[in-house]
Amino acid sequence: MDTDREFEHMMMSVRNSSGSITQMVYAANMLQIKLLQFVARLAYKGYLSVKSRDDLAAFAKLSEGKYTIYSIPVSTEHVNDLKQLEALKLELQNVSEKSEKKRIQNDISILKERIDADSPVEQLKGKGLKQCCVLPKVDGESGTIQIAVMNKDDQIFKSWFASHIRVQMAGGKKEITDLKNFTEGNYTIFNLPFEGKELEDACRDFNTLKMNYSILPDLKVGNDNSQIAVANADRNKFEIWIKMYREDMIKQDKQPGNIYEMDNESYMDTAAINEDEYINNASLEYQKVNSEFKQHEVPGPKVNVMQKDDSEEFARLKKDGNYEMLTINRETLVDNMAFTSVSKKMREKGYFVSRIPGTYGKNEKHLILPAENVFVADEGRTYVGFIPKNKPSMVAENGNVKTASYENIHKQYENVTRNMTYVKNLKPKVPNLNTGKTLNPKV
Repeated sequence: MDTDREFEHMMMSVRNSSGSITQMVYAANMLQIKLLQFVARLAYKGYLSVKSRDDLAAFAKLSEGKYTIYSIPVSTEHVNDLKQLEALKLELQNVSEKSEKKRIQNDISILKERIDADSPVEQLKGKGLKQCCVLPKVDGESGTIQIAVMNKDDQIFKSWFASHIRVQMAGGKKEITDLKNFTEGNYTIFNLPFEGKELEDACRDFNTLKMNYSILPDLKVGNDNSQIAVANADRNKFEIWIKMYREDMIKQDKQPGNIYEMDNESYMDTAAINEDEYINNASLEYQKVNSEFKQHEVPGPKVNVMQKDDSEEFARLKKDGNYEMLTINRETLVDNMAFTSVSKKMREKGYFVSRIPGTYGKNEKHLILPAENVFVADEGRTYVGFIPKNKPSMVAENGNVKTASYENIHKQYENVTRNMTYVKNLKPKVPNLNTGKTLNPKV
């Protein structure tokens, strides 16, 4: 099987004028290569149109890989129209008869007119965002689409996204608009470490406590997290409920999840997905195609390029209330860690591996983080890593890779308190209201 020809064709389109691969490729983030490969493979096998493949490659080149993918809630009708449009593009590229081409092109024009009338892309253009890319719809979710937005346009996007979410909101005890008006904007958003039935049970508790609250739309269904807006006047009631929740979980010998405060921008950041999530959420049919190619692929060059703590990505994660910063001393936690076969294997896969403070000898544990979430600081003497508050992280222990909760990892590290001049001077356009404090009252 010739698995390289179509990928090389796609890669040619992201080369710069001198013929070298752009910074996006190999040097910045291997995840973006995986996304380009995935779409190119589906196009090669006839599941996606060549135009969709080329549109993504062109966007990757234009953005130099500096973009974020967001899942946007939309109507089922809009999703179905986009799927139909992709089917027509495929049909068009496979016909040669002129009259048939003309018929398909006419059908595409009619469908595009209907899509544009309800299109987030057209709305974003009206806000001044000129370039973004709607990714091919490969998952089974009927109410979302994925849009890649350049990092430089993030504030324009989020200004639009905030309005878009308000339209989508169904609310809980109160609609979010009612809550905002009722409290004159004096409410706080919290992340809850559950969804589904557990959320329904919690809402019954909130109603019993006569809390004023609103359950916000879940921007990432299936990640075991939900978001709630609570009137500040009822914050004390909510904190009482947190204590009850934690006591109940401990009685059941369960690890209480992390409940933390977040600002509006951090809430919108829960809609962000990385390239791996996009690929892994694809239907089994598409994943099977990707796996067939993986069996024959030749490993590419290994380039370990780690960004510094004055980069745009560092500033973005520092501002995102869904992450917590950890300092990792290079000499004690990286250079002098006891390597195991598992740790070596995870490093070879591109992860950043370091010893967890306070673990030694037979009890030594290693924290495994995505390399793109770790940054070089203090002229290489220190690393700064970001761990998610709303999901577990990977830990190597006794020759196995396990998951550990945010609480169990965070308590073994000290918060970053160094004076990072460059990042302090990066003033976000939207005020960051997140306090960075974890709301977990002691029991």
